[in-house]
Amino acid sequence: MKIFSRLLLPLIGLCFFSGCSVSVNQANGNSAPPVNSKTPPAATPAATGAGARWSVVVCTSRAKTVTLAAGPAANDSEVFATWKAGSAQRVFDLPARVQNLTQIYFKASGSEKNQVETCVLYDGKPKKRVEFDDQEDDVVSATDTDETDRCRCVN
Repeated sequence: MKIFSRLLLPLIGLCFFSGCSVSVNQANGNSAPPVNSKTPPAATPAATGAGARWSVVVCTSRAKTVTLAAGPAANDSEVFATWKAGSAQRVFDLPARVQNLTQIYFKASGSEKNQVETCVLYDGKPKKRVEFDDQEDDVVSATDTDETDRCRCVN
């Protein structure tokens, strides 16, 4: 009880005389905005291109659809996008879980055995041209160079 009266009572008195107030119903400067679990994926940096290091461009395709998959390795990859003929979107960011890797596994497949050309980019720079008739997979490194200017669809 002595500790209570020695520590707490002076603190209460100080607040009383200095006008301290505590409101439990008002947000303070340390509170974070509520997390909205319904935020659509398009609002995240990886989906909008802001901050994405790895991306792929569908340059040309005679196939009606092109399925894109990526991951850290061939046995640990996921489909992250499907391009459809006539779509205005040509650039797709790879999954968030590979964005900080310096080497990725990439696989693309067309709906028919028709010519498809894609270009894998790292920090907006071409790293690997992937051209195929049915499907193709490759390991791409951030240190790869496109010295022969094979990714023609990227400026």
